Order: sequence, then structure tokens, then C-alpha cells
Amino acid sequence: MRRFVLALTVAQVAASAAHAQRSGTFEVGVFPTIAYFDRALRLNQAKGGPGARIGYFLSDRLALEAEGSWVPTNGPNGIDVKYMPLHARVVFNFPASEHVGVLIGGGYTHTRFRDGLRLSDHGVTGNAGVRLGLGDVTSIRIDTYVDYIPSPENGSTDNWHWGFQPGLSFMLGGRSAGPRDRDGDGVPDDVDECRRTPAGDRVDARGCTVVDTDGDGVFDDADACPDTPAGDRVDAKGCPVPRDADGDGVNDDADACPDTPAGAEVDAKGCPVPTDADGDGVNNDVDACPDTPAGEQVDAKGCPLPKDGDGDGVNDDADRCPSTPSGVEVDAEGCQVLFEPTRKTLILEGVNFETGQSTLTPESETILNGVAESLVANDTIRVQVTGHTDNTGGLALNRRLSRARAEAVRAYLVSRGVAEDRLTARGFGPDQPIASNRTVEGRAQNRRVELTRLN
Repeated sequence: MRRFVLALTVAQVAASAAHAQRSGTFEVGVFPTIAYFDRALRLNQAKGGPGARIGYFLSDRLALEAEGSWVPTNGPNGIDVKYMPLHARVVFNFPASEHVGVLIGGGYTHTRFRDGLRLSDHGVTGNAGVRLGLGDVTSIRIDTYVDYIPSPENGSTDNWHWGFQPGLSFMLGGRSAGPRDRDGDGVPDDVDECRRTPAGDRVDARGCTVVDTDGDGVFDDADACPDTPAGDRVDAKGCPVPRDADGDGVNDDADACPDTPAGAEVDAKGCPVPTDADGDGVNNDVDACPDTPAGEQVDAKGCPLPKDGDGDGVNDDADRCPSTPSGVEVDAEGCQVLFEPTRKTLILEGVNFETGQSTLTPESETILNGVAESLVANDTIRVQVTGHTDNTGGLALNRRLSRARAEAVRAYLVSRGVAEDRLTARGFGPDQPIASNRTVEGRAQNRRVELTRLN
């Protein structure tokens, strides 16, 4: 009879659904401890005695536990010995299946032997076990433990004790889990008429799978048109929306051009509008140059207009000097006219220096860039660079300064690609004025740099 009751209890617990322990749950357990002792103690093995456990779940899987047992055994010559292991440990709980859980833990042990053997030792313990049934409250729990005593009082190097603990556990308190929903469909089991709904299925209020008979993406419980033909696009109610076979945004019933190529821009009637692929303002049907780069100015045929980057009136494709400064006279090849048959000398207007120095100003370099470009393009011309000053200051100083400024201009032209053997430099100081030194204006004209053609 007892065996029958025990078997019935085990079957009832094992049939219950899996239940993950929750943070804040207390576990109370009772069990027999079947103990095995280190052989150095010469105690009878596999003796059993009662034990109890209390635990507290810090999280759904992590628990703190304390347990103790009282196991009577016998020593040499039949002396009575009481074995009382105490364990404090951290235990990790893992669900293995719907009805099985696995646990593993470790911590501190205090072992005491009394009566015929009086020992009190400290060590570490480890345990592993399973839960069967894992119901809401009651479960069968079977543990095995191993205690390691590194410095036992019996004089051995160490002691190892181990044992089994099959018993019952009771889960008390903790967060309320709410109604059980075994298939996870959102409908509690107590009202779920289909308790084994496959994961991910949409269900109705009864917990049963809702289907989409016509396959239009709208489930039958919300489908106002449950017989929609396959492939038809539907609205939120499951009813067909007007068709647009060519996908141009104009429904077929109003589309005058139902076969418009994909991507073509259409008018209100669904017909293609003239396109301009290169965005030059000339539609493709009349564009003689349909691949004009973006930003190019084009003619009526959609072809690029000739460019004149420096604005000198000579198109870039024929301009040998494409960086001519604005406003200067250029020849047919777009290069600055430096000399004429009746003018062998050119005053470099705008070429100035820092006061009392031979350092060119940035504005002067811009002017000289055009001069250098023209000289490079006309590589047969030889030039003398001459520097001049007004009569302010000492004669020797002005001559040195004018020579230094002429050399500075020559060096800059060479740096821009003019061959050195085509340029010479001289400084005349105030010796060759072109205006009166008695006026401010005249002295400004006399401070100058000139280019003189030598051939």
C-alpha cells in the first residue's frame, strides 16, 4: 500500500508542468541523507538519516541554500557515531525540459561527529542534482554532494565525504506568475480551448489558431473578403485594391498606357512624360548629347557649350594659357600679350613689395602667374627684369633694393616654369625715372618693375 501511494505521488508530481522558480521564492525541503565517509574514519558506509533544507531565490535561477542532516552510523568495535553535516551554498538552477530541471552549486561545509567519535571540521562542498515534475509548489529533488575537508582533526592529510539526498521540495511565496499559459499564446490555460497551439501562431479569444484561408495576409477573423483571388493586393480589411499592372501609380482602369516601362515618370493618364536623363534641360528625344556631365551649359541640341575658364575670350580647348588674369590683353592662343613690335618694355602694373623690402605681396604673385604662363607658352622670348625706385633715401640703398626686387621677380618667374637662361635681372635705383619725383604720384610711378624683351 505504501509503495502504491508513493508511486501515485511521484506520478502526480511528474505530470505537472515545468515551473521556473521566481525571485523571492523560498524553498523548503526534506530528505534522507545516505552518507559515505572517508575511509580513514573506518565508519560503516551508506548509512541514512533525516535532513532538511531551506533556500531563497535571489533571481529566477540563483538561490542561497542552507541544509543539515543527522546520520547515525557505527565505527570500529560497534561504537555509535552521529554524523551531522551542515552545508551553506550558492545553487544555480537550469530548466532542462518541461518536467525536468538541473541544479549545480558549491559553498561551505561544517562536519561534526559525536558520541563515539568527536570531530569538528571545516571545508568546501559541491552538489549537483535534478528536479522532477517541478510543479507550482511541490517537486521531487534528488541531490548528490561531495565534501572536501583539507585539514581534518583526525590527523589525515584530507578527508572526502559524499552522499545522496532524494526528497521533496516545496516552493513558497515569491512573485505571482499570474495565470498559467503553457503554449505561450497569451490565452490562460483555464480558458484556452487549444492548449497546444504551435509557437508563433495567431490565436483568437479561445486560444485557437486563426487561419488566412485566401492567403492574402489578412486573417479570417478580420477579413471582410475571405475569398480574394490569389495574388491580388488587398487593403487592411482583406479586400482587393485597384490594380496597377505596370506599377506607375495610375490604376489600370484609368491608365491610358498600361505597359509603361518600370521607373518611367508618367502623367495623370499613366503615360510617360518626356525625360531628361542627364538633367541638362533638353529632353532625351531631342538631346544629341544625352550623357552631358552635370552642371555643363548646353546648346539647343543638349551638347556642351565651349568653355572659357579664365574669361579671356579664348575657349579652353584652344587656350594655351588657361589662367590668364582678368582684364589683360591676350593673343589668339589666350596668352597675355607682353610685348608688341613697337613696345619692347612692359611695366608690371600691380606688382608691389613689402615697404622697404624685396618680398612680393600675394596680389603681385597673381599678376606674375599670368606673365609666367605667357613666357612659358612663348619660349623663344628672352627678357631682362629691371627694378626702379624713386629718389627717396640713399642712392646706394635704392640701387641695392631695386636689384633685389628685380631678382625676386626673376626668381618667382623661374619657380613658375620659365627657364633661368631666358631671364636676367638688373637694378637701376632712381636713375631712370619716368615721372617727377617732386610729387607723390610721380614717385609712385617711379617705383616699378619692368620687363624688357632682349630679342
